[in-house]
Amino acid sequence: MAEQKGDREQTLPLTRNVLQLFTYLEDAAQIKIDIRRYPWRRVLHNGENGEGLIFGIYKTPERLKLFHFSEPVYSDKVWLVSRCEDNLQFNSIQDLKAKRIGIVQGSSAGSEFDSQVNILFKAEYNTSSLAGRFLKLYQKRMDAFLLYEPRTNLKEVQKELNQLYAAELDEYKKKKTDVFCILPRPVSVIDAYFALSLKADRNTLDLIDKVLIQAKKSGELDRIFAK
Repeated sequence: MAEQKGDREQTLPLTRNVLQLFTYLEDAAQIKIDIRRYPWRRVLHNGENGEGLIFGIYKTPERLKLFHFSEPVYSDKVWLVSRCEDNLQFNSIQDLKAKRIGIVQGSSAGSEFDSQVNILFKAEYNTSSLAGRFLKLYQKRMDAFLLYEPRTNLKEVQKELNQLYAAELDEYKKKKTDVFCILPRPVSVIDAYFALSLKADRNTLDLIDKVLIQAKKSGELDRIFAK
């Protein structure tokens, strides 16, 4: 799965939701999950070569030619993060015309957005370092960047991100008001999956699917990703 880097290039810990999901799957499917985290392009490369399951991947026409996909695990919302002072508005993809938008290479934000990369708007390609993306945004090297976040309490998420990534900025220290804003309308809502190379034996994926189907029926998946 993808790594996420902090302000000192350290790998950030997995979220509580993901840890709960993996524990639940291990218990219910009687499997052992060995977590390996890499930059996203390497995740895709390793997965295509049959080196294990990918977690948190979206379906695209190209990926359907390479991977088996599980049942949907959760829905990820793709948000735009901008500088609050810019008062950027987003109601449709046309609002991004001529803007520079931060994207992690190899990622997807839905077919409509993907089809307009470097056509309607310019892509600023980023690494897995979230701190690096916030720095670029603050330095006005891009107008906004994509944030993948399943939680819907945007006020809480925005407060958390400013505490983490604006804490050392003078304007944040003085005013104590948010420097970075999450725009209230998501770019897209995309189902996230486990995936496995078409060349690989899908027995483990079938086991996971059985658990996911039951967890959806019982409401356990909703409970795990409730916040």
